[in-house]
Amino acid sequence: MDRTIIVTGEGHSSAAPDAVVISGEFTGTYKEYADAVNASASALTSLRKAIGDAGFDMDDLRTTRLSVDPVYRSENGVQRFHGYQFVHGITITEDADRDGLGRLLEAMVSCDGAPEFRVSYTVRDPTEAQSAARAAAVKDAKHKAKELATAAGVRLGDLVSISYRTESRTGRPMARMAMMMVDAVPEDETFSDTVTMEWEIL
Repeated sequence: MDRTIIVTGEGHSSAAPDAVVISGEFTGTYKEYADAVNASASALTSLRKAIGDAGFDMDDLRTTRLSVDPVYRSENGVQRFHGYQFVHGITITEDADRDGLGRLLEAMVSCDGAPEFRVSYTVRDPTEAQSAARAAAVKDAKHKAKELATAAGVRLGDLVSISYRTESRTGRPMARMAMMMVDAVPEDETFSDTVTMEWEIL
């Protein structure tokens, strides 16, 4: 029977966010379906103009969700039609620059039917941080394997197999908090790798 040792190593790394993601949605309820659709389009047009006037690329604003659904309310135990509710989700990603973020948020809150939104930070290219976490996980696994082999009075042979799982944790999103938000300092984004390695033991 082959003799092997299987060890799981963990590695972590972090990187400072270099981009800010603002996501939100417009909502409204109207008696007529066409009015709800028109209101959704009008709100988006107003926001696009506001961010364009603030010096941002209007094409960076993307729609993430669009729906128009009938709404019913209970009146004296009877469900009655109340109107049509539209929900228009949007997102925009820009560089994590405080001055730029301030201008963008001011534009968003000043447009007609200003959307509710949340702000979160992210790393545009996590490749380097992920590689560092993976390397740290391999180093950790090797260290543990050598310790176990020494304690057991055996030696490590050839590497038989290796597998890994990558995870990332972004900074906490922050709710809309007027303009004080631009003074917030985002926490680093943390990347984790879990590596499982198997060696022959001699």
